[in-house]
Amino acid sequence: MDYFPRSYALAAVRERNLDLTTLCSDYYKRQTLSDAYSVPIMPVEDPSTWVLPSDITQRVILNPISRRQAGRPRTGRHVSYSERTTTQSCRRCGKPGHISRRCSNPPMINEGPSKGVPDEYRRKCSICHSIGQNKQTCPNIDSNRE
Repeated sequence: MDYFPRSYALAAVRERNLDLTTLCSDYYKRQTLSDAYSVPIMPVEDPSTWVLPSDITQRVILNPISRRQAGRPRTGRHVSYSERTTTQSCRRCGKPGHISRRCSNPPMINEGPSKGVPDEYRRKCSICHSIGQNKQTCPNIDSNRE
């Protein structure tokens, strides 16, 4: 058993009444740990006082040659799904936090082709089908009742 024993291995050793220390590597025993620290550790002196052979001092050691990864580098980290935040915005009034089905705000007024909500998404009158009014405020309601 050269590695840390698992629970099922320990159970098998106990079932056969074997000594666990005979199956473990010497690396994991207390005696090995105490032997490793029994030798005194001497501090290293200043590198300027070291005596080095001349063939080693004349060697020039450069940084390893490395290549950049191909392609454009990423601009930032990938955001995980749980970190993504989306804000709903109403297509009727344009305000965030709700959808058009639950909207109680007055509709936006289109001020041009790029501003506001497209006409096909705006609410229309159920009588005259024009934008900006409803069945209760329709001027044509009296003509349709007759």
